[in-house]
Amino acid sequence: MNLNNILTSGHSFTEGEYALKSKFILLNSLIFLSITVVFILTIVLVYHGKIFFAMANIFYILSGLYSIKLLRKNKTNQKYIIVVISLLSLLLVVIAISKYPSEEVRFVWFPAIIISSFFLGGKKLGYIVAFLSVLSIIMLEYLIDTGLNNYTTFLAIIIILFSTTIIALYERREFILKEELLSMNQYLEDKVKKEIQKRLAMYEKTHNQLQESAVKLEEQKNAFKNLAHYDTLTGLPNRLLFYDRLEKVIENAEKNDQKFSILFLDLDNFKEINDSFGHDVGDDLLKIVAEKFQNRISKSDLLARLGGDEFTLVVGGWRNTEHIASIADRLIHALSEPIYILGYEIYITVSVGISIYPDDGMDIATLLKHSDSAMYSAKNEGRNLYHFYKQIMTDQALERVTLETRMRKALENNEFIIYYQPIVNGVTSELIGLEALVRWQHPEKGLLTPDKFIHIAERTSIIIPLGEYVMNKVAGQVKDWHEKGFNPSYISINLSVNQLRHKKLLSNINNMLEKTNFRDDWLEFEITESYAMKNPEESIEVLNQIKALGVKLSIDDFGTGYSSLSHLKKLPVDKLKIDKAFISGLPYDLDDKILVATIVSLAENMNLKVVAEGVENEEQKKYLENIGCIYMQGYLFEKPVDYTIINKKYCKV
Repeated sequence: MNLNNILTSGHSFTEGEYALKSKFILLNSLIFLSITVVFILTIVLVYHGKIFFAMANIFYILSGLYSIKLLRKNKTNQKYIIVVISLLSLLLVVIAISKYPSEEVRFVWFPAIIISSFFLGGKKLGYIVAFLSVLSIIMLEYLIDTGLNNYTTFLAIIIILFSTTIIALYERREFILKEELLSMNQYLEDKVKKEIQKRLAMYEKTHNQLQESAVKLEEQKNAFKNLAHYDTLTGLPNRLLFYDRLEKVIENAEKNDQKFSILFLDLDNFKEINDSFGHDVGDDLLKIVAEKFQNRISKSDLLARLGGDEFTLVVGGWRNTEHIASIADRLIHALSEPIYILGYEIYITVSVGISIYPDDGMDIATLLKHSDSAMYSAKNEGRNLYHFYKQIMTDQALERVTLETRMRKALENNEFIIYYQPIVNGVTSELIGLEALVRWQHPEKGLLTPDKFIHIAERTSIIIPLGEYVMNKVAGQVKDWHEKGFNPSYISINLSVNQLRHKKLLSNINNMLEKTNFRDDWLEFEITESYAMKNPEESIEVLNQIKALGVKLSIDDFGTGYSSLSHLKKLPVDKLKIDKAFISGLPYDLDDKILVATIVSLAENMNLKVVAEGVENEEQKKYLENIGCIYMQGYLFEKPVDYTIINKKYCKV
């Protein structure tokens, strides 16, 4: 047991119990010191035979030891022990003085006890002990003869009172200092508290700002993620997300030895709708189409928009081709009803190409390429259809791409030549005009007719320079014929839909007329009935602008479209050309006879000329003459021939 353990009574104290710890150390020190002193005095008293006083001292020693025991037992016992020890010490001094009144030196214990009481028990105990000390001196002087004179007694009392006052003042000073310290401590605590609250408020504000920033950052992250992975127009997965998910589908199918299908969907004639009604209508149409597709598929299927009017669909849980065909049918049927946007009634169809994993490919690029080839096959077969992929489609697609590339070189090498087919008066056999028909003198494949390449030119930008080439070539040759004395009356040239929609068409025609000194009445343009009737307002405006240049206009393949008389009468056309599909059945097919007779009668009533295409025998010719159609074109009169043959047959020079 070390000294610190003795002085603190074996207790541990916190930093906040510093004053209590000091009191314990002082109390233990005084008790031990007083016990030690009293023990020595007791031995001396026993030696001198003062047994009574020695017994009193022993009682004090035992009381002190018991007090130490109580102090070690509980911290709170110190409150009682201080009072008991102080009063016991005072009592012991009184007994000692009363027993040995001649030993005046014992009076010094009164101040010692008072000082100890003040320091250990506080101000109240100090005042009580001081009062009891003065009272004890007076009582001792009154009851027994202490041998002190009045002056000495009075001085002893004055010393005690003075000591008490000094100690009280010291205590007061300590109290004031303590109050000031507490006040300063409270001030510092309040200041620290305010600073902490201020900082907590700043922290909370900063924390809230950080949380708001985190939320905004997460929202931006999600927004960027959506922008990166979803089509902003339709909300469908875009090409990037589609490729990512399709890669996982392939991995899963390979792992589990399963099949799945990819459907490539391309809207038919979407560009015409976009150009005719504007991009806003086109965008709304794409959103409606995407919604219609989504309503026709399973939630487990993956529908995406690759861009433009192209959609893709991945169908898992593959059963058989009939199952996939039924899905393709549903998608095609989803667009069977007209769509109404901003007051417009719009019809749109879709062509679908289907490839199957792993039969038609085992990677994304191959599967998409093959479904794309199947889709093009469906378009070539008439559109609004679905086709499953076959190897021949890849061969055809490769041939198509090769042909497209070769066509661009063909324009540079002047490989395109112009053939002409006469248009005659069937009654007099008189030549009344020529229709210009382009041919391709292919270096390897020989002479190619338009059905072999014109559809490729139509789907690409090649049709524009090719159309200009044909116009300039025809203008130069017709001018040459006139110089040689041959006047074919007029030359008709076919204009495709893309040419009619090209913004430089009018300037190209005008430049050609001025450049070649080509008379405008020598030229006639043939347009398809489908273009004229599908977008009548647009076509009427464009045709009026062409008509203003002085050239003639005719509607080609008339009868194959869906003509409206109200629109037809507004079109600035001069002529109707009856499609050869209706001529081939004459004069035996009753439906063809009625239709052709109706067209001839319609043209006559509208003051339009009418030409029958594809006349191949005398029976067809006679029937046409009988119903009043005298202008004809076909193999019966002459096949399309090149420029040199026309020269030999009709030119004088």
